[in-house]
Amino acid sequence: MRILRYLFTSPEKLLQVTDHRDVQESIDDGERIIIDEDGRARVNVRSQAVKEDFIRHVDALKRA
Repeated sequence: MRILRYLFTSPEKLLQVTDHRDVQESIDDGERIIIDEDGRARVNVRSQAVKEDFIRHVDALKRA
């Protein structure tokens, strides 16, 4: 409960500002979603999990 109060008393703590190096590390680590220092979100197409999700969704559409 204390963590919630800490986060909501300072909303900027909810956002993690990342620089280019951090973004590249996130891509290399295989994170699904990357948020850059400007707050733009993008899908990491190099992520194995993203590739598997995409294949699963395409297969589901083929069966529909």
